[in-house]
Amino acid sequence: MRSKIKKMKILFKTLTILPLKIGFYLIDCLLFIVPINLLQLLSSFQITKKNLTIAFPGLSKKEILQLSKRSFIETIKSFYETLYCWSRSSEKIIAQTKKINNRFLFSQSQNSTGLIIFAIHNRSIDFLLRWMSTQRQHTSLYKTIKSKKVNNFVKRLREEGGNKMVPTGIGGVKSIIAALKNNQMTCMASDQVPADGLGKYSKFFGHECFSFSLAPSLAQKTNMPILMASLSYDSSIGHIMTFQKPDEKIYGDTGVDVMNQEMETEILKRPEEYSWEYKKFRKLSKEPKDIYKN
Repeated sequence: MRSKIKKMKILFKTLTILPLKIGFYLIDCLLFIVPINLLQLLSSFQITKKNLTIAFPGLSKKEILQLSKRSFIETIKSFYETLYCWSRSSEKIIAQTKKINNRFLFSQSQNSTGLIIFAIHNRSIDFLLRWMSTQRQHTSLYKTIKSKKVNNFVKRLREEGGNKMVPTGIGGVKSIIAALKNNQMTCMASDQVPADGLGKYSKFFGHECFSFSLAPSLAQKTNMPILMASLSYDSSIGHIMTFQKPDEKIYGDTGVDVMNQEMETEILKRPEEYSWEYKKFRKLSKEPKDIYKN
């Protein structure tokens, strides 16, 4: 197993041999010259364009295409970040995190109580999780990756340092609740479309879509602190991590609405950094058909 992991790390390190800043610069240069018409042949670009059209109805078609291209470029950078993260030490990731906004929010509950973190898919989730994993132990949900080799590698990497990844479902949720009561942390990306039974309909960019409700539900059940975490990148600074305390109403019946609003506000700061290639609006309350098949 160790031999396989070592080989995987060598592969990912070879693919990301350039430092992040240089890699990002080259991605910008290479994709800037690619015409939008060519990018539109890609299904991921079409999904991005569809999502942006839904989320920003006030933008013109030209503006949507331009934003779609910028978002597509940032998604490629995020993929580079992820491979970089998979092949470097935790110390390297800590060194790459140049600024942490509101770190005190993350630190003040450390070792004294459980902590619930929900995040959005802007930039690499693995980069964000890797930094937090070095700070305190956590038990978090894990979505299986299709490739068995990559899945085993990523799961083992995320469980370094005594961390635990549990499957989505009742058993996994019970494990997380037990961990929270044991003063551990749990982290989850809350902008994905959940399986039936793990979500509720809530407004996101003006549309009632099926939303992941676990984070606010855990906050209500355990009364533990809950924070939103996000990652951004500034070429003049580097990677910036931000922790934010959501409105106290997240502990109430409208917790999912509060969470979605917090995520939407953060996305609007730099919409091109958000991973719009994901089919976020595939379960709309008033749209029985798959809007992505149009």
